[in-house]
Amino acid sequence: MTHANANSRARRPLRSRAGSVQQRRDRPPEYSYSAYIAHHALSAYCEAMTNASTTLRQASMRRRDWQKEQTRMDLALAAFELARTEGLAKVRVPQIAEAVGVSTRTFNNYFSSKEAAIVWPATLRGARMASELAERPAGESLAYALVEVVTSQYGPAGQDGMPEGWLDGFRTLVAAEPALHGEYLKAQATGERALAEVITARTGVDDDHLRSLVLAGVALAAERAAVMSWSRQNKPTTPLLRVVRTALTMALNGTVIAAVTLR
Repeated sequence: MTHANANSRARRPLRSRAGSVQQRRDRPPEYSYSAYIAHHALSAYCEAMTNASTTLRQASMRRRDWQKEQTRMDLALAAFELARTEGLAKVRVPQIAEAVGVSTRTFNNYFSSKEAAIVWPATLRGARMASELAERPAGESLAYALVEVVTSQYGPAGQDGMPEGWLDGFRTLVAAEPALHGEYLKAQATGERALAEVITARTGVDDDHLRSLVLAGVALAAERAAVMSWSRQNKPTTPLLRVVRTALTMALNGTVIAAVTLR
């Protein structure tokens, strides 16, 4: 056998093997079941990894958002505590930032002033109540829904989610510091508007926004009256939550919304 023939025979299995691979590639999946399973396993794995990556990115974004809101609340509470202990006039923005462990620039990214920082939790409440009213069940009495939404902001010892005694201290500070009145009134107005917009949307009376504003104002005024009455007591024996509920029920059941339901 010549050297050329030997090389020719040696190359035949390679050509045959290559042809066989091409044939398998051209065959439908049932003729290559293991390859078919491997392909789909790989596809499933890639899809799972893509979904996992998306979930991780979403979780990371939620975590960053939560951290931002936590920093905002920390700054607000630090400003409140400093103003309560030292007096609002003596408090400087760098003090507030230092108390939280951030820079003055970071503070300015969140708030335009120390007054705005102190009042921020009150601003947050208005948006929270409007959001909760929007989620109340259809067919529910508007008066009942408003009572539940406002009272849901309170816990046994004061405003839910806030340090114990914050609400009483905040009201006292606002009463004692005229410089806070403007920001506080803006927060109240913002909360009333947000609540009124949801009332209009949920009752289906689009052309009666005045009534919605009045009802939102009545609800929040009843809340303020309850808090004022409770805070003036030396040692309140009735939980604030119960006092607020009583005031809201008195105010709202005597208005024209007694028979109005949500849509």
